[in-house]
Amino acid sequence: MVMISYDENVLLAQQEFELQRYPLAVQFASYALACNPEDPHACRILGMSLFELGQVDEALDALEAASLEYPLGWDGQIALAICYGAIGKRSLSRDLLMRCGTSGELDRDQMLRVATGLEAIDEPTLAMEACRQAGVLDPDSARVHYRMSYYSSLCRYPVSVTEALIKHAINLEPDNIHYRVGLVSLLIRLDRDEEAIEAIESFIPSHLDEISCKCCLKRIANLFFDAGDLDRARQAAQRRSELEPLVVPAS
Repeated sequence: MVMISYDENVLLAQQEFELQRYPLAVQFASYALACNPEDPHACRILGMSLFELGQVDEALDALEAASLEYPLGWDGQIALAICYGAIGKRSLSRDLLMRCGTSGELDRDQMLRVATGLEAIDEPTLAMEACRQAGVLDPDSARVHYRMSYYSSLCRYPVSVTEALIKHAINLEPDNIHYRVGLVSLLIRLDRDEEAIEAIESFIPSHLDEISCKCCLKRIANLFFDAGDLDRARQAAQRRSELEPLVVPAS
Protein backbone atom coordinates (compact mmCIF):
# COMPACT_ATOMS: atom_id res chain seq x y z
CA MET A 1 0.00 0.00 0.00
CA VAL A 2 1.46 3.37 -1.05
CA MET A 3 1.37 5.98 1.70
CA ILE A 4 0.84 9.59 0.62
CA SER A 5 2.90 12.11 2.56
CA TYR A 6 1.50 15.07 4.43
CA ASP A 7 2.82 17.55 1.83
CA GLU A 8 1.32 15.52 -0.99
CA ASN A 9 -2.07 15.51 0.71
CA VAL A 10 -2.00 19.30 1.04
CA LEU A 11 -0.99 19.65 -2.62
CA LEU A 12 -3.72 17.26 -3.74
CA ALA A 13 -6.28 19.09 -1.59
CA GLN A 14 -5.34 22.41 -3.21
CA GLN A 15 -5.50 20.92 -6.70
CA GLU A 16 -8.92 19.39 -6.09
CA PHE A 17 -10.18 22.69 -4.67
CA GLU A 18 -9.01 24.59 -7.75
CA LEU A 19 -10.79 22.00 -9.91
CA GLN A 20 -13.96 22.59 -7.84
CA ARG A 21 -14.01 18.96 -6.73
CA TYR A 22 -14.74 19.99 -3.20
CA PRO A 23 -15.53 16.58 -1.62
CA LEU A 24 -12.11 15.32 -2.71
CA ALA A 25 -10.48 18.52 -1.45
CA VAL A 26 -12.12 17.89 1.94
CA GLN A 27 -10.86 14.33 1.90
CA PHE A 28 -7.22 15.18 1.19
CA ALA A 29 -7.21 18.17 3.56
CA SER A 30 -8.57 15.90 6.30
CA TYR A 31 -5.80 13.39 5.61
CA ALA A 32 -3.23 16.16 5.98
CA LEU A 33 -4.79 17.38 9.23
CA ALA A 34 -4.69 13.85 10.61
CA CYS A 35 -0.91 14.17 10.40
CA ASN A 36 -0.71 17.80 11.51
CA PRO A 37 -3.96 18.96 13.17
CA GLU A 38 -2.89 22.62 13.42
CA ASP A 39 -1.59 23.18 9.89
CA PRO A 40 -3.17 26.46 8.69
CA HIS A 41 -2.88 25.64 4.97
CA ALA A 42 -4.80 22.39 5.27
CA CYS A 43 -7.31 24.10 7.59
CA ARG A 44 -7.87 26.88 5.06
CA ILE A 45 -8.42 24.46 2.19
CA LEU A 46 -10.74 22.38 4.36
CA GLY A 47 -12.70 25.45 5.42
CA MET A 48 -13.03 26.86 1.90
CA SER A 49 -14.10 23.47 0.51
CA LEU A 50 -16.70 22.98 3.23
CA PHE A 51 -17.93 26.52 2.60
CA GLU A 52 -18.44 25.74 -1.08
CA LEU A 53 -20.35 22.61 -0.06
CA GLY A 54 -22.63 24.67 2.17
CA GLN A 55 -21.44 23.12 5.43
CA VAL A 56 -21.28 26.43 7.25
CA ASP A 57 -20.61 25.35 10.84
CA GLU A 58 -17.74 23.05 9.90
CA ALA A 59 -16.34 25.62 7.48
CA LEU A 60 -16.40 28.29 10.16
CA ASP A 61 -14.45 26.13 12.61
CA ALA A 62 -11.77 25.35 10.03
CA LEU A 63 -11.46 28.93 8.76
CA GLU A 64 -11.22 30.35 12.27
CA ALA A 65 -8.53 27.80 13.14
CA ALA A 66 -6.57 28.70 10.02
CA SER A 67 -6.87 32.44 10.66
CA LEU A 68 -5.19 32.06 14.05
CA GLU A 69 -2.01 30.80 12.43
CA TYR A 70 -1.85 32.35 8.96
CA PRO A 71 -3.60 35.14 6.95
CA LEU A 72 -6.62 33.74 5.16
CA GLY A 73 -6.40 35.97 2.12
CA TRP A 74 -9.37 37.85 0.72
CA ASP A 75 -11.33 34.80 -0.44
CA GLY A 76 -10.98 33.19 2.96
CA GLN A 77 -11.98 36.36 4.80
CA ILE A 78 -15.06 36.79 2.61
CA ALA A 79 -16.04 33.17 3.22
CA LEU A 80 -15.48 33.58 6.95
CA ALA A 81 -17.63 36.72 6.99
CA ILE A 82 -20.46 34.96 5.14
CA CYS A 83 -20.26 32.09 7.63
CA TYR A 84 -20.61 34.55 10.50
CA GLY A 85 -23.71 35.97 8.88
CA ALA A 86 -25.18 32.51 8.37
CA ILE A 87 -24.95 31.73 12.10
CA GLY A 88 -26.52 35.06 13.09
CA LYS A 89 -23.43 37.16 13.84
CA ARG A 90 -24.55 39.90 11.49
CA SER A 91 -22.51 42.79 12.87
CA LEU A 92 -19.31 40.78 12.75
CA SER A 93 -20.17 39.62 9.24
CA ARG A 94 -20.93 43.16 8.03
CA ASP A 95 -17.76 44.63 9.53
CA LEU A 96 -15.53 41.97 7.98
CA LEU A 97 -17.26 42.22 4.60
CA MET A 98 -16.93 45.99 4.61
CA ARG A 99 -13.26 45.73 5.52
CA CYS A 100 -12.76 43.45 2.52
CA GLY A 101 -14.92 45.53 0.22
CA THR A 102 -13.19 48.82 1.02
CA SER A 103 -9.65 47.42 0.81
CA GLY A 104 -9.26 48.43 -2.81
CA GLU A 105 -7.63 45.05 -3.47
CA LEU A 106 -10.58 42.87 -4.54
CA ASP A 107 -11.36 41.84 -8.09
CA ARG A 108 -14.82 41.84 -9.68
CA ASP A 109 -15.84 38.36 -8.55
CA GLN A 110 -14.67 38.98 -5.00
CA MET A 111 -16.70 42.19 -4.87
CA LEU A 112 -19.74 40.26 -6.07
CA ARG A 113 -19.23 37.74 -3.26
CA VAL A 114 -19.05 40.62 -0.80
CA ALA A 115 -22.35 41.88 -2.23
CA THR A 116 -23.89 38.42 -1.82
CA GLY A 117 -22.77 38.31 1.80
CA LEU A 118 -24.17 41.75 2.54
CA GLU A 119 -27.51 40.93 0.95
CA ALA A 120 -27.68 37.74 3.03
CA ILE A 121 -27.52 39.78 6.26
CA ASP A 122 -30.23 42.17 5.02
CA GLU A 123 -27.95 45.01 3.94
CA PRO A 124 -29.22 45.59 0.38
CA THR A 125 -27.93 49.18 0.15
CA LEU A 126 -24.40 48.07 1.01
CA ALA A 127 -24.79 45.12 -1.35
CA MET A 128 -25.79 47.50 -4.13
CA GLU A 129 -22.71 49.63 -3.49
CA ALA A 130 -20.42 46.58 -3.52
CA CYS A 131 -21.98 45.50 -6.80
CA ARG A 132 -21.51 49.00 -8.20
CA GLN A 133 -17.84 48.81 -7.29
CA ALA A 134 -17.65 45.49 -9.16
CA GLY A 135 -19.06 47.38 -12.14
CA VAL A 136 -16.31 49.97 -11.86
CA LEU A 137 -13.78 47.14 -12.08
CA ASP A 138 -15.56 45.55 -15.06
CA PRO A 139 -18.03 47.95 -16.69
CA ASP A 140 -18.83 45.54 -19.52
CA SER A 141 -19.89 42.66 -17.27
CA ALA A 142 -23.48 41.63 -17.96
CA ARG A 143 -23.48 39.63 -14.74
CA VAL A 144 -22.69 42.73 -12.69
CA HIS A 145 -25.47 44.77 -14.27
CA TYR A 146 -27.99 41.99 -13.79
CA ARG A 147 -27.03 41.64 -10.14
CA MET A 148 -27.34 45.40 -9.73
CA SER A 149 -30.88 45.19 -11.09
CA TYR A 150 -31.72 42.68 -8.36
CA TYR A 151 -30.24 44.82 -5.61
CA SER A 152 -31.90 47.96 -6.97
CA SER A 153 -35.24 46.21 -6.58
CA LEU A 154 -34.41 45.25 -2.98
CA CYS A 155 -33.46 48.87 -2.30
CA ARG A 156 -36.82 49.99 -3.74
CA TYR A 157 -35.25 52.07 -6.46
CA PRO A 158 -37.64 53.22 -9.20
CA VAL A 159 -38.71 50.34 -11.42
CA SER A 160 -37.23 52.20 -14.37
CA VAL A 161 -33.76 51.78 -12.85
CA THR A 162 -34.21 48.03 -12.41
CA GLU A 163 -35.55 47.69 -15.96
CA ALA A 164 -32.68 49.70 -17.44
CA LEU A 165 -30.09 47.58 -15.65
CA ILE A 166 -31.65 44.32 -16.84
CA LYS A 167 -31.87 45.58 -20.40
CA HIS A 168 -28.24 46.67 -20.31
CA ALA A 169 -27.26 43.19 -19.14
CA ILE A 170 -29.21 41.74 -22.07
CA ASN A 171 -27.52 44.14 -24.49
CA LEU A 172 -24.17 42.85 -23.25
CA GLU A 173 -25.24 39.17 -23.43
CA PRO A 174 -28.19 38.92 -25.83
CA ASP A 175 -28.35 35.12 -25.72
CA ASN A 176 -28.49 34.80 -21.94
CA ILE A 177 -31.93 33.32 -21.30
CA HIS A 178 -31.77 33.93 -17.55
CA TYR A 179 -31.52 37.67 -18.01
CA ARG A 180 -34.42 37.59 -20.44
CA VAL A 181 -36.52 35.58 -17.98
CA GLY A 182 -35.79 38.24 -15.36
CA LEU A 183 -36.95 40.96 -17.72
CA VAL A 184 -40.06 38.99 -18.63
CA SER A 185 -40.96 38.56 -14.94
CA LEU A 186 -40.57 42.30 -14.39
CA LEU A 187 -42.63 43.23 -17.45
CA ILE A 188 -45.42 40.83 -16.45
CA ARG A 189 -45.60 42.49 -13.03
CA LEU A 190 -45.93 45.82 -14.83
CA ASP A 191 -48.76 44.47 -17.03
CA ARG A 192 -46.64 44.91 -20.17
CA ASP A 193 -47.29 41.47 -21.59
CA GLU A 194 -46.69 42.36 -25.23
CA GLU A 195 -43.20 43.60 -24.43
CA ALA A 196 -42.58 40.49 -22.32
CA ILE A 197 -43.51 38.24 -25.25
CA GLU A 198 -41.29 40.24 -27.60
CA ALA A 199 -38.35 39.83 -25.22
CA ILE A 200 -38.51 36.04 -25.12
CA GLU A 201 -40.60 34.56 -27.92
CA SER A 202 -37.62 33.87 -30.21
CA PHE A 203 -35.97 31.88 -27.38
CA ILE A 204 -38.92 29.52 -26.84
CA PRO A 205 -38.63 26.57 -27.20
CA SER A 206 -34.93 26.60 -28.20
CA HIS A 207 -33.69 27.71 -24.76
CA LEU A 208 -36.32 26.09 -22.54
CA ASP A 209 -33.90 23.42 -21.32
CA GLU A 210 -31.79 26.18 -19.74
CA ILE A 211 -34.66 27.32 -17.49
CA SER A 212 -34.96 25.42 -14.22
CA CYS A 213 -37.19 27.77 -12.22
CA LYS A 214 -40.68 26.26 -12.10
CA CYS A 215 -42.28 29.58 -11.13
CA CYS A 216 -40.65 31.28 -14.12
CA LEU A 217 -41.82 28.52 -16.44
CA LYS A 218 -45.35 28.84 -15.10
CA ARG A 219 -45.32 32.59 -15.77
CA ILE A 220 -44.00 32.01 -19.29
CA ALA A 221 -46.64 29.35 -20.00
CA ASN A 222 -49.42 31.62 -18.73
CA LEU A 223 -48.01 34.55 -20.73
CA PHE A 224 -48.19 32.66 -24.02
CA PHE A 225 -51.51 31.02 -23.13
CA ASP A 226 -53.13 34.41 -22.52
CA ALA A 227 -51.70 35.62 -25.84
CA GLY A 228 -53.21 32.67 -27.67
CA ASP A 229 -49.84 31.07 -28.47
CA LEU A 230 -50.88 27.62 -27.30
CA ASP A 231 -47.88 25.83 -28.78
CA ARG A 232 -45.32 27.81 -26.79
CA ALA A 233 -47.56 27.68 -23.72
CA ARG A 234 -47.68 23.88 -23.96
CA GLN A 235 -43.91 23.63 -24.42
CA ALA A 236 -43.21 25.79 -21.36
CA ALA A 237 -45.71 23.78 -19.31
CA GLN A 238 -44.10 20.55 -20.48
CA ARG A 239 -40.66 21.77 -19.43
CA ARG A 240 -42.08 22.66 -16.01
CA SER A 241 -43.62 19.20 -15.64
CA GLU A 242 -40.24 17.64 -16.39
CA LEU A 243 -38.85 19.40 -13.31
CA GLU A 244 -41.53 18.08 -10.99
CA PRO A 245 -40.18 15.49 -8.52
CA LEU A 246 -41.09 11.90 -9.27
CA VAL A 247 -43.73 10.73 -6.81
CA VAL A 248 -43.36 7.09 -5.87
CA PRO A 249 -46.68 5.54 -4.81
CA ALA A 250 -46.75 4.23 -1.27
CA SER A 251 -46.58 0.44 -1.09
